[in-house]
Amino acid sequence: MDVQSFTLPFERVSELAPPPAYADLRRGSPVFRTTTAAGTPAWVVIGAAEAQRVLSDRRFAITREDEAVNTESLMCDGEHHARLRRIIGRGLGQRETANLRPAVDALAGELVAAMRRAGPPADLVSMLCRPLTLAVITTLLGVPVDDRERFYRWADLMSVVVVDGAEDVVRELGELFGFLTELVETKRAVPGDDLLSALITVHDADDGRFNDRELVQAAAAVLAGGQVTTVNSLAIGVVKLLELGGGLGRLGDEQLIDQAVEEILRHQAGISGEAFPRWARADVELAGQVIAAGDMVIVRLEGANRDPRAFPDPDRFDPARTPRSHLRFGHGPHRCLGASVARMTLAAGLRALAGQVPGLALTLPAAEIPWTAGPLDRGPAEVIVTW
Repeated sequence: MDVQSFTLPFERVSELAPPPAYADLRRGSPVFRTTTAAGTPAWVVIGAAEAQRVLSDRRFAITREDEAVNTESLMCDGEHHARLRRIIGRGLGQRETANLRPAVDALAGELVAAMRRAGPPADLVSMLCRPLTLAVITTLLGVPVDDRERFYRWADLMSVVVVDGAEDVVRELGELFGFLTELVETKRAVPGDDLLSALITVHDADDGRFNDRELVQAAAAVLAGGQVTTVNSLAIGVVKLLELGGGLGRLGDEQLIDQAVEEILRHQAGISGEAFPRWARADVELAGQVIAAGDMVIVRLEGANRDPRAFPDPDRFDPARTPRSHLRFGHGPHRCLGASVARMTLAAGLRALAGQVPGLALTLPAAEIPWTAGPLDRGPAEVIVTW
């Protein structure tokens, strides 16, 4: 196969699976050269081991060498980025996530109960996936309940800004950044039990404290990075589970829910590697290919997570599969800081559905479910279910 003749993105046969071309290409090499939709030559990485290496090797940077860098944002490399991650990581640790779980479980249960009261058919995306995810994010940030409705539109707009910086959207989001600035000021005066308050109080001799601009950037990053992908994870996960037949009653204990969560995350397709490419800062040999300094490198996580060298029978969706180290949240210095929160949200949604509507069923075949594709991710526009 002449990969140089292909332009990303490759054609998909199913929204629930990576492009079939990946399997053919991997048999030749897990690293190959092609062209982006914008016409830029690029290397594409679809092997698990090779993806881990690119994502962890500091010779591959998230910014071009000649690019202006905002050191108050997580979209940078080096010590500035490491400092931001160290501070945010202290507010998103396992203890902090565990403290949030009872509230998230309760909310998921309330949303499913409301869906049951409304009666079938119901749209899981609008009645569970979206409100649950946004409630978790706003609770995490300590946003007052009365202000949460405004976050729905802001959440939709954030992913557009992250990818292409559309000027009209940036202007519209000025209201969000103004709101977050006021929220930071409020938390400084009256701290609460939330991430922003925790970030305000974090301090050590090496990293100092976050300034207000860094706090606003961190809050915006949580909103941009956690909303769309987690909504899609839960919606896609339920579709994949229901495709197997028998409803969700099989998820009868915590171990099975945890295993199902990891398999859902491994199988989720659609993350746009072109949104966050890496740039080689030196010549690097990878899988027999020489990537030259300055070259663009796109890691396709959906391809790496279907690598048969890492995952036996990788295309089979098995919710009881023994968890392995998938790359859904990336790897290395830019690995998603909100991974534990995303896992908790996904598990809470599945737990509530399995407990209250174990006989859940799709009203349409999975192939007929309408999908939407945004700049960061793709997922079902709606998932109509009955019980």
